[in-house]
Amino acid sequence: MQMTEADVRTSLGLDAADVGYHVIDADSGAVLTSRHADAAFPPASTAKLATMIAALGILGPEYRFRTKLLARGTLKDGMFNGDIVLQGDGDPLFSANDLRALAVRLADIGIKKVEGHFFYHSTLPVFADIAPGQPIDAPYNQGVSELNFGFNRVTWTKDSEGIYITPTEAENLTPVLDPGDDVAGELPIRAPDLFNARMLQRFAANEGVQLPPPTPSSPPDGAVVLAEVYSLPLLEIARAGLEYSNNMVAEAVGVAAARATGAPVDTLQQLAHVLGLWLENHDPNLKQFAKGLVNHSGLSVHSRITPKQMTALLKGALNHRLKGWRFDTLLTPGGGHTGFRGRFKQPDAAYRIWAKSGTMRYIKGLAGYIDAASGRRLIFALFVYDPDRRQTLENNPHRQSDAARARSDDWRARSDLFETTLIRHWISSY
Repeated sequence: MQMTEADVRTSLGLDAADVGYHVIDADSGAVLTSRHADAAFPPASTAKLATMIAALGILGPEYRFRTKLLARGTLKDGMFNGDIVLQGDGDPLFSANDLRALAVRLADIGIKKVEGHFFYHSTLPVFADIAPGQPIDAPYNQGVSELNFGFNRVTWTKDSEGIYITPTEAENLTPVLDPGDDVAGELPIRAPDLFNARMLQRFAANEGVQLPPPTPSSPPDGAVVLAEVYSLPLLEIARAGLEYSNNMVAEAVGVAAARATGAPVDTLQQLAHVLGLWLENHDPNLKQFAKGLVNHSGLSVHSRITPKQMTALLKGALNHRLKGWRFDTLLTPGGGHTGFRGRFKQPDAAYRIWAKSGTMRYIKGLAGYIDAASGRRLIFALFVYDPDRRQTLENNPHRQSDAARARSDDWRARSDLFETTLIRHWISSY
C-alpha cells in the first residue's frame, strides 16, 4: 500500500509542521493536487522568484547597471583642480576588477593628484542591513546601496598576527569582532558606498593617482563622465542571483526595479510592496500579494506567500519570453552537480525539476517547474514551516549554539527528504 503525504510527514517526524502545496498543469492551469493552498507561509528565498520576475518585467532583460566616474575641473601637468565623483545605480555584481578598471582610467587620463574633493554618491538611502533580528555578524545580511562591492562582505581572520579584516578599508564598517572566536569567516559591510569609495582610493594609489579622502555628496553641476562600467544584462544577473541565492543581489535588483517605477524610497519593505503591486496589476490571480512582502530576498520570518499565489506567479512568468528566453531556463535543475544539496539525482527525477529553494531554520520552500514522466509540464509550490519550533528558537538565547544548530539542521534534513519524496511522486503520478 502506497504511503500518503500525511504518512510521509509522520514517518519523518514532521507531523507538527504546517505544510502547504499547490500543483497545476502548466498549460491549462488545472489543479492536480493541493493542500492549504491559500494559507500564507514564510517563503524564505523562494521570494527571490517574485523579485526577479518583477524586475525583468519592469527593467527588461537587457537592462544594465552603470557605475561611473564623473568630474568637474581642469587638468594640468597631472594636477586635477576640481572634484571627482564615484556614482552607481546599484550594480549587484560590481567587483574589484571593475573598480580597478576605473582607477586605471584615471591614470590613463593623466591624473596624478586631485586638488579638490573625492565624492561618492548613492541617490537612494543606504540600507545597513536587510533584516533586523538576524545574527549581527551574518554575512548574508549585508548592507545595500547604489555602490556595492564584492557582495558587500569581507573576510576576517584570527591568527598569530592578531585579528584583522581584509581589506583594511572595511574597518569600522562591519560588526565588532568577537575576540573569543578563532575561526576565520566573513563579515557584512554596513556602509557599502563608503567602502566602495575607500577601495577606489586604494586602487587609484596603486596606479599613482592620489585621491583625497572620500566624502558623500551629489555630483556638482556640469560634471562630465570620465569613465563608466556596465554590468552584465539583467537576464544574466537574475540567473546568477537565483542559482546562488545571494540576498544582496536580490535586494539591489529589487530596489532598482522599484525605483524605476518612480515610487518613493524609504524602506526595503516599501520598495518590495511596490514590486508586489506591480505584479498584482499584471496578473489578476495575485490579489493581496503585495502585502505579504517584507523585502526582496525573503530574509525574514514575516514575509508571506501562499502556494496558490506562487504557482500563479510562475505560470504568468512562463507565458512571457525574455528576449527569446523562457523563465524556467533561469532556474537551477535538480540532478546537477550542486543543486538542492545533491537531491533529485535519481534516474526518475534528474533534470525533471527546475526550481528555486528557500531555507531558514524551521522554514522550507521549494517552487518551480516539473517535467513529469508523462510528458506533462507542472508548476508547483511547496512550503514546510514549524512555527512553534521557530518561536522556541527565537526565544532561545543560545540559538547560535552548536546544539541548537544541530537540531535545526536535523529538521532541515527531514524536510529535504519530505520534499524529495513528494516531488518524485508528482513526477511519476502526473
